[in-house]
Amino acid sequence: MDWNEILERVCTLVKEDGRRILAMKRPEVFEKEGHANFVTSADLASQSFLLEGLAPLVPGAHFFAEEQEEHVLAPGYNWLIDPIDGTTNFMRGLRCSSISVGLVNDGKAVLGVVYQFYSDELFCAVRGKGAFLNGKPIHAADTPLDKALIEVGTSPYLTAFHAATAAIMHKALSCCGDLRRSGSAAVDLCAIAAGRADAFVEVRLSPWDYAASSVILEEAGAQITSCAPFTLDFQNSTPVIAGAGEAFDFVCRTAAAVLSGEGGA
Repeated sequence: MDWNEILERVCTLVKEDGRRILAMKRPEVFEKEGHANFVTSADLASQSFLLEGLAPLVPGAHFFAEEQEEHVLAPGYNWLIDPIDGTTNFMRGLRCSSISVGLVNDGKAVLGVVYQFYSDELFCAVRGKGAFLNGKPIHAADTPLDKALIEVGTSPYLTAFHAATAAIMHKALSCCGDLRRSGSAAVDLCAIAAGRADAFVEVRLSPWDYAASSVILEEAGAQITSCAPFTLDFQNSTPVIAGAGEAFDFVCRTAAAVLSGEGGA
């Protein structure tokens, strides 16, 4: 496969999708299962546009997209898609949402594109070829823990994990420079790849939220993992930890302790 050509076509597609999303006025809003969990007509339109545009790029590839009714990772190539990551931000006009498109082959992410359409920032990577932001190489930072910015996703729709999230935030705030949350996990993860933040943790994240960013992170020199007994299998929701240097090590230890019941959750 010509990965450079495929990447270029995916980038072109998501940028056009971003323009279409921004042009949508007053999209309908629908509630999904869970607390504060929404989908809009813009999410649905974006997903349809992406499915149609991606289908010819890798013949025979399957689709694993957020707004599908069934989520099954098939053997071979799978496109993992979040048509709008940060739907609540989009609904409220907070201007921090993204389109996330990842390609996974037999359980290994090989290509990722994340487009923050408000800021016109396009993050992308192909396995083994480096990570880029608007065509320029990006690299993760190595910031001392006491100066590190740690991003924490809150999984608001999964109320059973709120206590664990709060415990991780409390422990992190006592050790790091500060905490951040953008409302789009893909944007948060790409911020680490670009050296803007240093670590990320969310106690449950869906595969379409992290698939694209996982390639971008690793190609930028960062790491992404989960907590035992979970793995990043691109099939199930799982704890997700990412980062570089001291901040990554700290978040790994803290999340493992809290989620095992030994860290005060």
